Amino acid sequence: MKTRTLLVSLAGALFAMSACSGGTPQAAPATVSVTASSPAPAAPDPKTVAWLDGMCGALFGYVKASNEYASKQPSGVEVTRSWLSEDLGVRAGLADKVISELTALPASPIPGGDAAKKSIVDRYTAARDAAAEGKRKLDASNGKAGLDQALKALDAAQKPLTETTDPFAAVALDSPEIKAAAAAAKKCVPGS
Repeated sequence: MKTRTLLVSLAGALFAMSACSGGTPQAAPATVSVTASSPAPAAPDPKTVAWLDGMCGALFGYVKASNEYASKQPSGVEVTRSWLSEDLGVRAGLADKVISELTALPASPIPGGDAAKKSIVDRYTAARDAAAEGKRKLDASNGKAGLDQALKALDAAQKPLTETTDPFAAVALDSPEIKAAAAAAKKCVPGS
């Protein structure tokens, strides 16, 4: 891109100089070769872009779905057994979807990517299991103890939202190739 811009600029400058000289326009040199200071970046690796899109799509999808679910809840909702049971079921389902999507990803083409994915899967597995177990205990109980356990389970199920960490902290995203892939990964842009 730099080379093309430089060639167009040089050709324009040569044309302007010959047009403004008032004399007979001289023919431009047959060839102009310019060496760029740095090579143009290669197209991003499609496998790396797809892997990053899979990671980001699963995580942002969870946040989006969780926010949509929360926005449908009336403000000042009374926490009842039925509401809490439904909420725990929804949260278990959302976490399970993330786990399924991340587990389906191939091996990471990025150094540290598999360890990051495993860490995220472990966190969502703990959240899913806490929600499912809390719902099971709540549905099986009639007393206040079941309700208290379900509230603790709800807190544990919400940890992926409340304990937001950089999922790519352990991933080496410093090479130009990986930076290009990250820039091309559309699902890594929040709100996409």
